[in-house]
Amino acid sequence: MQTEKNKYEISFLAPTEEGAGIVLKHLNQVDAEINDEQQLEQISLAYPIKKHNSAYLGCIHFTLDPEEVTVLRDTLKFEENILRYTIVTPPFIKVEETQPRGPRTTQESVIERAPSAPETVSNKDLEARLEEITGSLEKEA
Repeated sequence: MQTEKNKYEISFLAPTEEGAGIVLKHLNQVDAEINDEQQLEQISLAYPIKKHNSAYLGCIHFTLDPEEVTVLRDTLKFEENILRYTIVTPPFIKVEETQPRGPRTTQESVIERAPSAPETVSNKDLEARLEEITGSLEKEA
């Protein structure tokens, strides 16, 4: 029975540039189809891993039968020339159909706005208004 192959991504740290060749060798042993291979990049590690302060970071996209992933993990687990690795399924990019939107209708366009207050008010008007307010407060008390 033939099962459907899934897409995976392996990211790894290797102490030398030969680490990519080792990972590719193990991928070929499990009949993985290589889709994309990114160039190795030498990086400084935040903390030493197996007494190494720098390593080569690599990333390979491949297609493989899901049952073979466990075999690949087991073989890479004991590989001395691979410091760390992780195998993940890359996220699917969801393509959304965009529909043109019509003009928005909001309630703001329906609501009438109150006329704004006059921009300039004289001091006499302000004092008269304050007298009214304080007078009404004194009557209530």
